[in-house]
Order: sequence, then structure tokens, then C-alpha cells
Amino acid sequence: MKQFFKVLTRIILIICGVLCLLVALAFLILANLFKASPSDIREGNEALKQIFISLDLPPEKVESNGSYQFEGGGLDFYVTFSDEVIDSHPVLKESPNLTKNRLKVYVLQAGDISYRKVEDNLFNHGLSQFLEEEGEKYFRENGKKSNPSYTILTLNDSESMKKGIAFYEKALTLVDIQDNSAIKRIDTVTVKPGKEAELKQLIQDMDEAGLLIQKYQ
Repeated sequence: MKQFFKVLTRIILIICGVLCLLVALAFLILANLFKASPSDIREGNEALKQIFISLDLPPEKVESNGSYQFEGGGLDFYVTFSDEVIDSHPVLKESPNLTKNRLKVYVLQAGDISYRKVEDNLFNHGLSQFLEEEGEKYFRENGKKSNPSYTILTLNDSESMKKGIAFYEKALTLVDIQDNSAIKRIDTVTVKPGKEAELKQLIQDMDEAGLLIQKYQ
């Protein structure tokens, strides 16, 4: 009888071991299914590096572990900048996605990297929305369309992005931004007292620079 239980115990241990191996194998397969290929990661790193170089924001390093998020998909790239670059560029220093010297850039997949995606991760969404709303007011006040129309910043290449950053950094000096990240809401933006005229001029300058368009024309 003792011999029987010994054999049974060994069989149970073997079965448990096999099951553990199968679970580990399944986990590895699942993890690889949610991971970008090494070539995609390299191409993504290089694409981001070149975009920031073209914006005169040279990074020290661009990296990603290539792991897609289980909820909602997408993956994160991390762009590291020197103290000198960050201190001399408010658009970086004030970015909500900057932690210490690393800027997080989220994309659905590596092939989605573009100037538009960089803008989306670099700029404060509250301020971007505020500028768009001010642009809408500007269009209405100047009779460019009889009905209100939504306006958007058009930063789709190096040239327009550089212009956009310059205006964005100017806007940072004209507004107060209330951080609403704790309640997971877009930040609240208000014009600083006495800066209303400068803000109106800024919106006009942005329009003349070709950075504002009417979404529906």
C-alpha cells in the first residue's frame, strides 16, 4: 500500500509539473502576442529620434520595451532629454507627460509615430483645447463663417510644428493651468489677469501663420 501511494504521489507531482510548464509556456506565448517586434521597436525609436531632432529638441535616448498594453492596446516610448534641453524649452519642461527627464509618448502601434502624435503627447491637452476654443471665437468674431465651426491646430510636419511650439510656449506665459490629473479630467486653463489682449493677438498671429483652420468649410 505504501508503494502504491509513493507511485501515486510521483504521478501527481509529474502531472503538476507538466501543468506548470504548460501554464508558463502559455504565458510566454501570450506575452509575445502583445509585444512589438524588435524591428518595429527600432524603427519607432529612430522615427521619434528624428522627429525631435528636426524640432531642435535633440534627445539623449529613445527606448521602449515594446509591450502592448492589455487594456486598450498601444505601447509607450520613452524619450530622454538632457537638463539643458529641458530647461531651455518650456514645451518640454511643462509637458504633463514628462517625468524627470523622460517624456512618455503613447501610440497605438509603432507605425503610428508622426508629428501629430508627438504633439498629442507633448502638449497639455487642456491648453490645446483652450487655444482651439479661442480660435473658434476668433473665426466667429471676424465673420469667417456664419455658423460656429470647430477649429484645430494643424501641426503635421516639422515646419508647422516648430511654429506651433513657438506659439504654444508664448501661450504658456499668458495662462494659468490647473492640474486636474488627480480627478482624471482635462486641465482647466484661464487667462492671466491683464493678458487678454495679448492672447487675442496670439490667436490672430497663429491664424496668419497658417496654424488654424476651419474643420468644416
